[in-house]
Amino acid sequence: MLIATGTSSYGDWLTTVALVVLLFRATHSPIGPAVYMIARVAPRLVGPFPGGALADRYGPAPIAAGCAVVQGLLTGSIVVFADSNVIWPIFVVVALAQLFGSAAQPCYGALIPRVTDSAGLGRVQGVYSALSSSSLMVSPAIGALVLRFTAPEVLITIDAATFFFASAMVATLVRVGAGTSAPTRGTRGMSAGIPLVLRDPMLRFLAAAYISNAAAVTSLQAVLVVAAAQRFGSDSNVGWLYAAIGAGSLLGTLPVIRRTPKRVTQLPIIAFTALELAPLAAFAFATTIALAVALLFFSAVGATLYQTRGTVGLQQRVPRELLGRTMAVERFAGYLGMLIGAIAAVCLVQPLGWQATVLIVCALGAMLLFVTAVSEGAEPA
Repeated sequence: MLIATGTSSYGDWLTTVALVVLLFRATHSPIGPAVYMIARVAPRLVGPFPGGALADRYGPAPIAAGCAVVQGLLTGSIVVFADSNVIWPIFVVVALAQLFGSAAQPCYGALIPRVTDSAGLGRVQGVYSALSSSSLMVSPAIGALVLRFTAPEVLITIDAATFFFASAMVATLVRVGAGTSAPTRGTRGMSAGIPLVLRDPMLRFLAAAYISNAAAVTSLQAVLVVAAAQRFGSDSNVGWLYAAIGAGSLLGTLPVIRRTPKRVTQLPIIAFTALELAPLAAFAFATTIALAVALLFFSAVGATLYQTRGTVGLQQRVPRELLGRTMAVERFAGYLGMLIGAIAAVCLVQPLGWQATVLIVCALGAMLLFVTAVSEGAEPA
């Protein structure tokens, strides 16, 4: 599972960097990358709940493997459209690929407790996040170097191949990830995880954090290539900015890898969520690429700390037969935040500029976090 997700993550970030550069060069406008972000995140709202329900019913491994095959086929078709200089079908293909990718995400979260015991949850979850984080550090840096000498289509082709490899690896765990054949009363339906999240203060704040911070991150990602071109010298420097995020994310996985928390409470999630959001807002005022890299690095540390601990806390609290659907709720919250951030970027970047766009989304996210943290029923540390 870890090999599969790691390989797929490396390829995915190659395509992300390649596509934002390709679309920025093709459209000569910040709207192209911003619309790409909408195509990338809007379909993710649809995938988690059916993906989680199928994982709980039939096992997470076969569902994840099937989704990876479809993603590989769709990603490969992007190269055909790019070579033909046809732009609009790329957005459609990206949307379909992300639909299947979002359906696979709850499967991976549900698979982890099936391949390790409770004491190893933090270690496996940490390594899982570390692989994803290292891909965000390494792949964009490779993209920043390679895109100076080759076309984005080369990176996209590599990404398509990684999906087929990931599918083959996950398929070896089909028997390990067998689903439950007879769901108990009260656990039926795709939305069975929603009441669990709403009743638990930590899970409820985690969902709010996914919404607020994902919105801020996505709004920044949508204009990051514009910032790289306008403020830091070249659009290809966007790769170094993504690499800074990956490096911070990798560092943030270390505490969870070293020791699984006995019980994850709400207070650390609040603190680490704030650690991610504050540097994102400060990025709007960065005047050098060194400062920008540092801010994104520390923001990514906070993001990984709250996400890995929050996921371990969810896996500790939720019955196995509901893990897929409860993970789907948190994934849905994150994808909802991404969609909000992408829409904000499209609507605000032209009239207000990228700096004001990022600051507005960060401010609204901070308000949501404050209201959720002080709401009645907050969990003590």
